[in-house]
Amino acid sequence: MYTKDRPPFPWSLLRFWTLRIFPAWFLIGFIIFLFQIAVCGIVHDNERVKALVQYIDMLPSFLKTFIGGEAVRVGNIAGLIAIGYQDPLILLLYMLFAVGVPTALLAGEVQRGTMELILSRQTTKTQIYICAGLITVVGMFALVAVMFLGTVAAVNLYHFDQDVPLDNFFKLAINGGILASAVGGVTLLAAACFRRSMAVSITVGYLVLSYFSMIIVEWWPRMKWLEPITIYSYVDEGTIFSQSMWPVGDMLVLISILVVTTIAGGVIWSRRDLPL
Repeated sequence: MYTKDRPPFPWSLLRFWTLRIFPAWFLIGFIIFLFQIAVCGIVHDNERVKALVQYIDMLPSFLKTFIGGEAVRVGNIAGLIAIGYQDPLILLLYMLFAVGVPTALLAGEVQRGTMELILSRQTTKTQIYICAGLITVVGMFALVAVMFLGTVAAVNLYHFDQDVPLDNFFKLAINGGILASAVGGVTLLAAACFRRSMAVSITVGYLVLSYFSMIIVEWWPRMKWLEPITIYSYVDEGTIFSQSMWPVGDMLVLISILVVTTIAGGVIWSRRDLPL
């Protein structure tokens, strides 16, 4: 009886794609790392902190929520440092990686006509999807690790009047890493279903809508019903720092989103005819 051997895992493809993505990952990670040090450099200076908080107090309430909410006040060193974890620039950098990588490696390769060449080398669609998924999820977690390391470096570089709870920042980083990976899972699903331009538009639209929905929920209590469908609401730094507990419930929701979207994307990708 003839048995067809399963093709070996394409480590060369994984290595090639990783080296191709690494320069962009390094640049984004370097900016995130420096940004965390810059935030701590401002926070450790009491005069700068007072000036910053006075300026923030003059802003409308929805803008205060946009940059940190009640955490932004004099004396709350941890809350002020945490601004660097939810700054719009940082979220934009994460979005660039989470959206750009899966769409470039899946839908982008199809549109360039190179996917047929990859598949001609006894590589299955599932293996290609796994390579793209590994690079996306591991890359997102690595960026969050770089962000946390930036905080650790800054805490050792500057002197603060009160202790900085690095263990809480570690919990926040892990929670944020799972959120970033869940966003990567959503993009993998979109990249498996649509052409690159459409996948990018849908994912970016969802992330922007979700982010501003989170702001509206915080500012307008009557819209609280939107909170469960807002992906960013599952990272609550206020609870982490006030109770010093792992946000197990939020993490489980994000892991569920990651698993469901990644598996659904893999099934669709393996059954879809090329070109997309």
